[in-house]
Amino acid sequence: MASPAQAKKVGIFFIIGMVIFGLITFRVEQIGRFFKKRNEYKAYFNSTKGLKSGSKVSLSGMNVGDVKDVSIEDDKILVIMAISKKTLIREGSVAVIVPDFLFGRSYVDISLVPPDRPVLPPGSVIKGVDVPGFSDMLVKFDEAMSSIEILTETLESARTILVKLEKGEGAMGKLFTDDEIFDELKGAVTSANYIMGKISRGEGTIGKLLEDDELFEDLKGTVSNANLILAKMSKGEGTMGKLIMDEELFEDLKGSVENANIILGQIVRGEGTLGKLVRSEDLYEDLQNMMANLTETVNGFRAIMPRGAFSGVIYSSF
Repeated sequence: MASPAQAKKVGIFFIIGMVIFGLITFRVEQIGRFFKKRNEYKAYFNSTKGLKSGSKVSLSGMNVGDVKDVSIEDDKILVIMAISKKTLIREGSVAVIVPDFLFGRSYVDISLVPPDRPVLPPGSVIKGVDVPGFSDMLVKFDEAMSSIEILTETLESARTILVKLEKGEGAMGKLFTDDEIFDELKGAVTSANYIMGKISRGEGTIGKLLEDDELFEDLKGTVSNANLILAKMSKGEGTMGKLIMDEELFEDLKGSVENANIILGQIVRGEGTLGKLVRSEDLYEDLQNMMANLTETVNGFRAIMPRGAFSGVIYSSF
């Protein structure tokens, strides 16, 4: 019977042997990849989601290859996949990156399409579709929680408003609870209905405008006459038309205005008889003195002559 020390040594050698066997198997598998005939395909994604070179590639869950390279091209993640030549990738296939939350290593899975679809040639691009990862789901969950909080605040605000309406607070609350305001509003509606009724029956000025055909015809005739007058004026017919359209009359009127401006200018400057009458203070004083003397003379005659005789002299003068 083996001693405990010998059993311990056997166990250690067994573990070491299993590790070595695993490493050899792994290496053989890695080396075997270089000898397998494989085709390369491309796919573009917005995020790697932990995908690395060497990650497996599966076709509807069955391992068919591995990821050869992961790089950035423009604003996308380019994934180059080496897939066994025995595996036929057909048009319409979709590639997705499946996060592996257990081992922390993601892989690419390609969807299986009907066999009647054409086969994609090597080097083709397989449509890549981004599925939400754990971090994306956390972001979505956070956004959903924020939306719920906003909705809760909105409902709370609505509840507060309803309570105020029920208590009759504010303008809207008074409309709901104040009977006096309701009666006034009811009266205003009744008055509006009464006025609309009169209008619909053709009563009043507005009602006649809507219902009276004769008034409509008169108004139509007035508009027609106005259009006729405006047409004549636009053609230069009549006095107003000539004033608007006759350029010669316009020039004459312009000349008259210019002459009037010249005369007014002379008067303002005190030129001419009328200008002197307006501007000369001496002439104004002489005229004032003459009127004063004349008044004084007349008053003297009236004082020394009888009333009847003075009137006879005045009338005989004319």
